[in-house]
Amino acid sequence: MATIKIFLLLLPLMVLSAAAFERTKSLEKYTYIHLYVHIINPTQPLVVRGPNKNPLGFGNMIMVDNPMTEGIDPSSKLIGREQGYTIGISRDPDFSTTINFLTLNLVFTGGKHNGSSITIMGRDPVFNAKRELMVMGGTGAFRMARGYSFWTIDSFNITGNSLVEGDIHVYHY
Repeated sequence: MATIKIFLLLLPLMVLSAAAFERTKSLEKYTYIHLYVHIINPTQPLVVRGPNKNPLGFGNMIMVDNPMTEGIDPSSKLIGREQGYTIGISRDPDFSTTINFLTLNLVFTGGKHNGSSITIMGRDPVFNAKRELMVMGGTGAFRMARGYSFWTIDSFNITGNSLVEGDIHVYHY
């Protein structure tokens, strides 16, 4: 009998909570963004050196500030900058499975997302052809963002320059 009374007391709270959750869900938006990051080696300084000489090695911290464009060509429309850092977290001695932890802010300075940003974080297996990283937040149009992103290396050369294609799936309010 006491259980029924407690249930009846809590029932209105459960109904109100469910209604509030549904209302919040109905306000949520989904945005898909396709972009290219042009990684230019001089824009990625090594700021902390770990115990080994490989720049992608354990303990090394690299700052990034790279242009983001709508198209594959570096002269295509600039939509922002990828800014953040990456830290080597793998102790693999032959560097065949180099893993970084990274935090990136995709700062939009042009296009329809101008003035907004998305924060990407996660474990980054550097030599995988395709990597998945999580969307952890955002500002402006992407306030309270969550989601996931896929990153594919389209080209890479010996100087360290590369082209990375990003597919970002963002849920936000």
